[in-house]
Amino acid sequence: MFRLCASLSLLTLTTLAPPFAAAQTAASPWTFAVSGDSRNCGDFVMPAIAAKVKAEKDVFYWHLGDFRWISSPDQDLQAMQPAGSQLSKSDYLDRAWDDFLEHQLASFGSIPVFLGRGNHENAKPMTREGYIAKFSSFLNRPEIEAQRKADGDSGNGVQPWYHWTQGGVDFITLDNASHDEFSDAQLRWLRSVLDRDLAPNSGIRTIVAGMHEALPHSTSSDHGMDDWDLGIRTGELVYTWLYDAQAAGKHVYILASHSHYYSPNIFNTPYWKQHSSNVAPGIIIGSAGAHRYQLPKDADKASRTNIYGYLQATVHGDGTIDFALHELSEDDLIESKWPNAPPDAIHECFIHNSDESGK
Repeated sequence: MFRLCASLSLLTLTTLAPPFAAAQTAASPWTFAVSGDSRNCGDFVMPAIAAKVKAEKDVFYWHLGDFRWISSPDQDLQAMQPAGSQLSKSDYLDRAWDDFLEHQLASFGSIPVFLGRGNHENAKPMTREGYIAKFSSFLNRPEIEAQRKADGDSGNGVQPWYHWTQGGVDFITLDNASHDEFSDAQLRWLRSVLDRDLAPNSGIRTIVAGMHEALPHSTSSDHGMDDWDLGIRTGELVYTWLYDAQAAGKHVYILASHSHYYSPNIFNTPYWKQHSSNVAPGIIIGSAGAHRYQLPKDADKASRTNIYGYLQATVHGDGTIDFALHELSEDDLIESKWPNAPPDAIHECFIHNSDESGK
């Protein structure tokens, strides 16, 4: 893990805190929602998540990537076509991303939505540049643009990675959707963000890092950044930086999806425990509609699969955050469905769409 520190020490930058961060003060508890992986059946699941988010008055929703399947038409999109019609692959590719916007994100109405890039947003014909162009309005939300200007980082333009601060919490969206990440450019940017957070009087008590694939050596190491050499090397470095921020007194939480289940304490593994007695808190929440996976044999006992749902996070005045899994019922999906969403297709997605169903 520590072999990278010397070679990448030049990435450590001394920077100033955002001018508005010091003014942030402790406040009453507030909540936000997060999940990822809404391909396959997300057109049925995401409206139900949005309904809960609105009802709970969560401040924002954070999507950690994989919006549509791309390799084949998603079951939900196909089910909402006129009876007897089948989408061709070209028709599907023409509609896929707009379908995500129209049948998933539109459900949130005025609730702010923040997006992370998943590996299916890197599947051909989509490219990194195409992703930025298609979702630029989300990647350049007012909160993100204001933060970029406060950081003096506006010259780098819109990127799949970004951060924003709210209530003394720094929310950092990282991009590990492709095997050329973490790039040197993203690492330099992240190091500068963390340096600002760690500066005296930054006003930042808490750091929440969200990404699509889990950092290496988690309980989901068979489906995370362990899959490629650069991912292992740079992912180890990012974990070390975040752990060091925790050791410096910040509350740190690391969120991912990619694996289609809920699993807490993902860094409570022999690899990370041999380096420290107090690992960084990590959670996988990939339950927003994708084909559901079996749990790893060493997953935390509180883990759940064959469910749909999201995390509701409660931010307390001292900077600590409690994360609670909110499961959705089939009735939740039916109550929030689009008019052209067939109940039998929703039932199929709810009962099957998993490894256990053999589909």
